[in-house]
Order: sequence, then C-alpha cells, then structure tokens
Amino acid sequence: MKGVTFGNLHSYYEWGLILKEKEIKAPEPKVRQIEIEGGDGVLDLTEFFGEVKYNNRSLSFTFNKMNIVPDGFMALYSVVQNAIHGKKMQVILDDDPASFYFGRVTVNEWKSNKNLGEIVIEVDAEPYKLKTTETVISKAVSGTASIILPNSRKRVVPVITTNAEMTISFGGYSGTFSAGTFTIPELELIEGNNTVAVAGTGNISFRYREGGL
Repeated sequence: MKGVTFGNLHSYYEWGLILKEKEIKAPEPKVRQIEIEGGDGVLDLTEFFGEVKYNNRSLSFTFNKMNIVPDGFMALYSVVQNAIHGKKMQVILDDDPASFYFGRVTVNEWKSNKNLGEIVIEVDAEPYKLKTTETVISKAVSGTASIILPNSRKRVVPVITTNAEMTISFGGYSGTFSAGTFTIPELELIEGNNTVAVAGTGNISFRYREGGL
C-alpha cells in the first residue's frame, strides 16, 4: 500500500492510514523588485547576489482510516500526534523513494463519519528535496587527474577524503592539503558537471548530497 514515511514511520504500515490525496507545492522564488519612478517596468534584483533563492514549500497529505470503532478515532489521532506533530523530520513519498523532503510536520485535523476517519498531515518543508543516497566520486590519482563532479540544482560543498597529500585546483583556486577528511568552502558545486584538477599520488573521494526542485 502506497503512502508516506515520516521519519521512520510509514503512514500505512505503522497506523493503517490509506493515502487519499497529496499536494506538493513548488517553492516560491524570493523575488526582489524595485519600482522605477518615472520609468517603465521594475528593477529586478532577484539574482543580484547570485542564483534565485526560494521560500519553504508546503506539502499536504490526506489519509483515510476505515473500519475503526468511534473510540478508536481519538486514540489513533493521539498516537499520530505524539509520533510526529510539531517535529522536524525527513518525509519520503512512496512514489518518489529516491528523494526526501525535510521540514516541520503538523497534524492538522481529524474528521470522522461513522466508521470512516480522515486525517490531514501538513509539512512546512525546505525548498529543495534531497537525494536519499549521497553521491560519492572516488579516484586513484598518480600524477595529475581531472575529476568530474556532477550536481543537481542545489549548490553544495562536498566532503573530501584523501589518504595522501594532494593539490586540489578549480576555477582560480588552488590549495595543497594533507591526508584526511575536510571541506573547502570555496569549492561549491553548481548545477551540471564541475571539473576539479587533482595532483598527487593516492586516493581521493568527494561525497555530497544532491538536491533539486
């Protein structure tokens, strides 16, 4: 039975809730515009500091529960509230198991009519949905190597692990790093393929979580 996983709790297998409908809203862009007095149009500053930024997005799920005695409605309502209401957690749709949303969950309301109950659960989620599996790019280097790091829409700084001293270069930046695990704040992956040059002898890996709309 398809449903939604809140944290590690599945709506159907944990509570017997049947997913009736869902609404996944797109995140609203943070548009910044200034009126031009005496001129046409507006001055659009939305991308003045770089890429477009977004507000949170809202998710809404309506579930049904059938064949439950009247007293059971309120008991189950309390169980669901105690488990997830007001908490921040991962939210994974069975229809999209490779990605998750992250946000604060609200158990909105419970309605009942005879032996049929309906419960609405909403999520104030971060704008980007993230991949459930991190992207890991590893390479053995002997001399110099050019490494391609593919990335989705959300910018991300990868975690780098090396077992030997290496020089890492990208864009106009270059630095030499000892063996270990570290990040380079200047190495921010953008959408598409990002090329990083590495010099040294040893193994290097880049680990990051991709996110998109």
